[in-house]
Amino acid sequence: MGVAAGLSIDKQPEKNHNVTQFPTQNRLRVPTQNRLRACTAALLICTAVSTSYAQTDTVSLAEAALRGPAVASLLDMPRETPAQHLSAVFTLLDLGETDVAQLLWKSFSADDLEEGSRAALVGQFGPARFLNLARRESADGLTGARKFSESCLNASAQLSSDPKRLAQLIHDLGAESAETQRAARSDLAVTGDAGAIACLEALAQTARRQTDGTTEETDEKLRTQLLLTLAEMRPGVEPMLVAAIVDGRGQFRRDVVELAGYLHLQDAVAWLATIAAGGESEPSVVSAAYAALSKMGLSSPNGAAARAVVLSEIGRLEANRYRTAADAPWWSFDAQQNRLAAREVSADEQRLLKIARLARTLGQLPDATDADRRLMLIYAYQVSQLLEQPLPSNMQQWADTLGTAELSQMLRDALAGNQITAAVACCKLLGSRRDPAALQSIGPRRSPLAAAVGHADRELRYAALETVMNIGPTRSFAGASGVTAALWYFAASSGTPQAIAASSVVTRASDWAGQLRGFGYDATPVTTGRDALRVALGSPRLELMLVDSDIGRPLVREVIYGLRSNAQTARVPIAVLSSSHNLRRAQRISAQDRWLLATPRPHDEPAMKEVLLRVTESSRPDAKQRTQQAAAALGWIAKLLETGHPYDELLREAKLVSTTLHNAELAKPSLRLLAVLGTADSQQLLLEYVSNNSLPIETRREASDALAKSVERFGKLLTTTEITRQYVRYNASETADADTQQVLGQVLDILEK
Repeated sequence: MGVAAGLSIDKQPEKNHNVTQFPTQNRLRVPTQNRLRACTAALLICTAVSTSYAQTDTVSLAEAALRGPAVASLLDMPRETPAQHLSAVFTLLDLGETDVAQLLWKSFSADDLEEGSRAALVGQFGPARFLNLARRESADGLTGARKFSESCLNASAQLSSDPKRLAQLIHDLGAESAETQRAARSDLAVTGDAGAIACLEALAQTARRQTDGTTEETDEKLRTQLLLTLAEMRPGVEPMLVAAIVDGRGQFRRDVVELAGYLHLQDAVAWLATIAAGGESEPSVVSAAYAALSKMGLSSPNGAAARAVVLSEIGRLEANRYRTAADAPWWSFDAQQNRLAAREVSADEQRLLKIARLARTLGQLPDATDADRRLMLIYAYQVSQLLEQPLPSNMQQWADTLGTAELSQMLRDALAGNQITAAVACCKLLGSRRDPAALQSIGPRRSPLAAAVGHADRELRYAALETVMNIGPTRSFAGASGVTAALWYFAASSGTPQAIAASSVVTRASDWAGQLRGFGYDATPVTTGRDALRVALGSPRLELMLVDSDIGRPLVREVIYGLRSNAQTARVPIAVLSSSHNLRRAQRISAQDRWLLATPRPHDEPAMKEVLLRVTESSRPDAKQRTQQAAAALGWIAKLLETGHPYDELLREAKLVSTTLHNAELAKPSLRLLAVLGTADSQQLLLEYVSNNSLPIETRREASDALAKSVERFGKLLTTTEITRQYVRYNASETADADTQQVLGQVLDILEK
């Protein structure tokens, strides 16, 4: 049976949503002798006669009945059940008779109501009634209304998602009685996501039985009723249907595709087009896609047209990258288990997941280009990082087969699209190839790998640098100077992360800096925009900036522009702490910058912690990774100096070793580097280190060995004064321990050779 035919069963006239409608069971049932009185009451309500009576908290029911036929009719109605009692309360609130509603509410007892009864009340009156009742507790003196409403809504939510109840309702869909089917459809339609999930999974199970040849007698009838039920659940069911179309298989996918055509589901057009253009091998699914597109008034596309549709949708989503939208769950379908799953994601994450899903469909088209497959792989890497899952095995196998030229082009595409995770993955793949061709370029233009070495993103910059070190080029190349700068940048960026607190008010800048120190930052207060720029550009360990919206010389906009124009600070998290009259302006500045937060000024430590969590995703910096990267960079520089290198300016920033030498975790790689630097400063640093009695004797011996290697390779680069000073130090160690005397004696032996 087709979906269209099935959906015509018991089809109801389309409702006019502009007219307030009440379910039959919610209408006020008036006794026969009171019908004339009720009609008169309705006319009196329209003319607002009842509002002429005084509203008092001490009114009695007898006095209230004299206000007019409407109130009198309500009070004459039986209130023997909770539903009857609540119906009267709700109606009185609608009429504006708040004090009378209070009297009835005080006499209403809900303590003995079971969970099922509470859920039944929500089913009878609707959730909106109870939400309104909860909101009116304090305003209208309805004591306990909020607690009662919440308990009813919770009971209704639990009942609607009860697996046993859902299973029974789905079973009733296959019943012989049309009335039972309609009742089950009506109950399922209000169960929300839980009911939609249950219906789709039941549809998938029905399709699997058909495929396996174990079809039951009621399956065809159940299939039709499930499709009818799902059609009544829109719009909430639409994202689930798209997920089922993308990841479904066989008969189940055909059913969902057919339903999408009946519902004119615009979000499914791209996938329907790719199915019709060869993205599906099952003939019945392809036929259903053709029919669905026809129902939507669209022509059946060929491969080129389908590709254009998908690329257009990807372009639309990418163009909306910086536009805010509501967060929503992301739905996926597991075809092996026939299970739907939801993941709570932000609007930006959902946009990324949609693009990745489209790109995957694009790359699987029969006539997909190399560019399409690269795009598919780029977004697959992005999603794997977001979901914290490994890359699908089929995509990883395809990535492993790519050559250096293809990987370089994919890296270029990822850099152009600011897809950092994919770019890092490309760098690692190039590093495993160890092919010098990855650094080759035509003319002065840098290769994508060389460009990545100078990127503003720290993770990508380090991955690219590591790849270049793995390749080990022996000749210079376009962008080689960026490698030297990156090596010294990472070598000097260890230790406590730096932060800057900038405000024209000295006390405010100092207070902010003090709070940052409490959270583990080496914070520097500054009072002008010029000083903020100067300190920031000279801080390789900079990890955070706090800038007052009222900063001057220059103003905050110019400060932000200056920071973002430099690769070193382009992605440093910045919090613009704003005064109330400048907050809107600061928020406009931050609208297009994901590393910029505009927020009111924090006035205490908890508020500052909240700001740090929002701008850096952590209230305390992690220095461990920076130290590990610094050690690796120092080791790479030492290896280059030991074995030869194509970098002309490798020694330009050698003075930075003086800052790493006294870091306990970097002492060994720093000593190794000092042994091969071959400068007078390096030998002088080694002498100072050996002579420092406060340092561990083991590392002082290593410094002595490093000095011996330096002198052997480059000769003595020290002045006579410096050598004489070392003799003085040795003579002064007469009362020192034996280890100190020994190491100082070794130094003199080195200098006397």
